[in-house]
Amino acid sequence: MRPSALALALTALLIRPAPGHARDDERPPLTVFFADGSSQPLRAWAFSYEYASWRKSESPARGTVARKESGDLLMGKKAMPVAGLVLEVEYAGLTARGLTAVDPAGKRSALKAEPPAPEAIVEAGKDTVVQVRGLDLQGETLTGGKRSYCLLSYTALVECAADPDQRVVKIRFP
Repeated sequence: MRPSALALALTALLIRPAPGHARDDERPPLTVFFADGSSQPLRAWAFSYEYASWRKSESPARGTVARKESGDLLMGKKAMPVAGLVLEVEYAGLTARGLTAVDPAGKRSALKAEPPAPEAIVEAGKDTVVQVRGLDLQGETLTGGKRSYCLLSYTALVECAADPDQRVVKIRFP
């Protein structure tokens, strides 16, 4: 016996995502494009900024490394919403050197690949040094696997992947 269309519709309304799955406040999936021509959709994504902090009177080697996640692209003291944009990563050889934002109308805007201002990353006192090291894109594949892709390095302490299947060239945001 085949279920009726009404029974299927009612069942669909009653099914709820399990804990840890899609939520109402989750960002819609985006698509990441790589230098080898492949692509990967990601859900539950965020920009992840790696930073180190230490007291001015101490050695940076005694500092701590942490991350700040954001749904916006942080550049200097500005936060740029990315909804509807295509973000292209520009390379000089194998090193990412800049970003270009393409809006839905096709207008291209070069973005300065500068690290976020320390105050945009963490609340720190005047006696604390904050150094932003790199920008990653993190998220989950549609099958639930965790992925992280290095987009920009702000210091020599972070090196992004040179392999074409891991080198991000474009991100299409919903």
